[in-house]
Amino acid sequence: METQISILSGLSPRSEVLHSEDILVGRAADTDLILNHPEVSRRHCRIQKEGETWCIEDLGSRRGTAVNGKPISGRTALRPGDQIHVGPVLLAFGVGAAKMATTVSAAGPTGAVFYKGEAAENIALDGDLAFGRGDDVDVRLDDPLVSRRHAMVKTGPDGCRLFDLKSKTGSFVNGRRFDEHDLVIGDQIQLGPFSFVYDGRSLHRVRRFSVGRIVAVGLTKEADTGPILMRANFLAEPGQLIGILGPSGAGKTTLLNALSGLRPADSGRILIDDADFYTDLDRLRSLFGYVPQDDIVHTDLTAAQALTFAARLRLAAGTPRSEIAKLVNRTISNLGLADRVNLKIHRLSGGQRKRVSVGVELLSRPPILFLDEPTSGLDPLAEFKVMELLRGLADNGCTVVCTTHVMENVYLMDQIVILSKGYVAFQGSPDEAQTKFGVSRLASLYGALQNHEPQPIASSEPLLPAECETRKPPADLARPKKAFSLPILLERQLAIFRSDPKNLAMMLAQPIVIGILVACATSDAPLTQFYIYVATLWFGSSNSAQEIVRELPIYRRERLVGLSRSDYLASKFVWLGGMTVIQSLLLYACIAIIRLGIHGTAQWQLIGLILLAFAATGIGLTISAFATSPVQAAMLVPLFLIPQIVFSGFSPPAKDMSLPVLWLSQIMPSFASERISDTSLLLDQKITGNLITEYRTPYWNTNKWYHAQTGQDLLNGTIYAEKRPVFVAYLSLVLWTLFSFAASFWLLARRERA
Repeated sequence: METQISILSGLSPRSEVLHSEDILVGRAADTDLILNHPEVSRRHCRIQKEGETWCIEDLGSRRGTAVNGKPISGRTALRPGDQIHVGPVLLAFGVGAAKMATTVSAAGPTGAVFYKGEAAENIALDGDLAFGRGDDVDVRLDDPLVSRRHAMVKTGPDGCRLFDLKSKTGSFVNGRRFDEHDLVIGDQIQLGPFSFVYDGRSLHRVRRFSVGRIVAVGLTKEADTGPILMRANFLAEPGQLIGILGPSGAGKTTLLNALSGLRPADSGRILIDDADFYTDLDRLRSLFGYVPQDDIVHTDLTAAQALTFAARLRLAAGTPRSEIAKLVNRTISNLGLADRVNLKIHRLSGGQRKRVSVGVELLSRPPILFLDEPTSGLDPLAEFKVMELLRGLADNGCTVVCTTHVMENVYLMDQIVILSKGYVAFQGSPDEAQTKFGVSRLASLYGALQNHEPQPIASSEPLLPAECETRKPPADLARPKKAFSLPILLERQLAIFRSDPKNLAMMLAQPIVIGILVACATSDAPLTQFYIYVATLWFGSSNSAQEIVRELPIYRRERLVGLSRSDYLASKFVWLGGMTVIQSLLLYACIAIIRLGIHGTAQWQLIGLILLAFAATGIGLTISAFATSPVQAAMLVPLFLIPQIVFSGFSPPAKDMSLPVLWLSQIMPSFASERISDTSLLLDQKITGNLITEYRTPYWNTNKWYHAQTGQDLLNGTIYAEKRPVFVAYLSLVLWTLFSFAASFWLLARRERA
């Protein structure tokens, strides 16, 4: 009869048959029974068969090994039904172990949680709470592995502090045993077999102990030039650091993008913890963080500012600001950037910027982290520090997968995946790779690949179990309701703007200088109005034309964590449109002060300028969403501005335009602005010869419109009171704003799909 061993608690329940008489148990990838828990040593214990008897021996582990609750010091015999504590992980040994694990899995990983006498999944931390199995606690945890008074949470002005009450099996935070611990958002707490996650306000129970197992089979990706990834297989266990290696063009980034779902494969399957990744992409994306090759952060912000805004966009609505600050400070400390916290990111070294970029993803404590060339462009010391950071993340239970072409620090990895011409030619430990390719050091690997005929790996091919049906992701993977991101994005825009005083100086100087020049150059009122709205068109389009295309990598990264496309665009419209309004009103005021007044009805002109500012901003954002680079966006702006001048109805006047040209002009925002200007100059005034002479273009443009509506000309002595042209022009500018928002939205969605 087969001998089995099963996980009962501490990790996700499962059973395995002992196919060998010498079983190495631990956290390392090369052990026979892998227990991916940070408190399990890399080689924790050994189970061997001597004749007809099975024995277990501890291998000097940090947490020790116990059988039926008694620590072992030497070789100890095992009997069917024995329970083995491998650190915090409880195993069942022998016949019937699989049945025990199945019972545990079917009933959930642990018993019930009772808060104030009622079953609960969320425990609000609004006061001091005692956890345990006894009757005198606030939160009762029904399981024999929990002490009667196991742990306590105390709340104070600085947040929540967790205390272990000398429990028998210990209390753990993020896999580490503790006596006292200040809780930080994302902390994973284990009390006996119960697991909770701290969200800044409460403890949320989770029914998953170890996540991050990735199984991929037959991934294929086609490009215009042919296949770039062919039948690729991949396997990652939780808590492993895996490097994807290969020469340029081998398909490293393509495989990483397929595994992360950023650009899914054309065919093939990926399971993450037995759930089909591509089927449940939106929900399972919450499991991973993605760090692209470039350092995608706002470099005008400090590290603390960048991480704070990133945390606010990622965390649940209502998360206290004080808890966010604690999370950011803890992350900065873990990144080794405490002495650089107030420096702007562009002043940090390459390695430090890379650590900030990694830190953005660590804020949400993802169990899986993908990185594309994390050491690209770094010096050897900075490269080592980044790889050491990734090694530490893996040791704490995070599955880390990164592409790299640098071999010096490969020894820090549990496994490497070698790609050649689109095929996965090898997956295994670095030592096994040296043996397979016959090289004395891995730096010679690329030379060996030139003589190696690529083909899919077979011996270690990670196949999907035929008897295993994929399951739906657990309910606790659902993304929490995020905070409304529009005010956060606007606050970040303000912080970026304030980071450089030159931004404010240039924004204010432009309209003042232009206003002085216009006031000195002409006293003609219609021409002055023409200059004001042409300048407003220029302010709006130039302010926004490079905004989206410059931030596109950051936007794509934040979309992966749930940023709303409409909120992002709305923040750009509000912020850049507001800046353009300030500039246009400052220009208007500057000319009015120098000229001691403005001709015409000021309120109609000011409303028109505000609407024109947002229409011009929207058009600039549409250009930005369409352009492929900031340089191209800047080149497209004149193609928008010059037609605005030509078809404005001022030069040449609308009365001199042929009918087809007039029809084209009437859809232009500049034509709407000219109609507002013309009407505001004539409104409530008596038509006289002097007025016609002073306002020649406004009069003839208005007369042409008036004749088209009434069949007669404006006559001398008539007081002009028709306001309809103004409202039609206002409507035109509003429609331009709405149209440009919709066009930007569609173009941005298209860029995402591409």
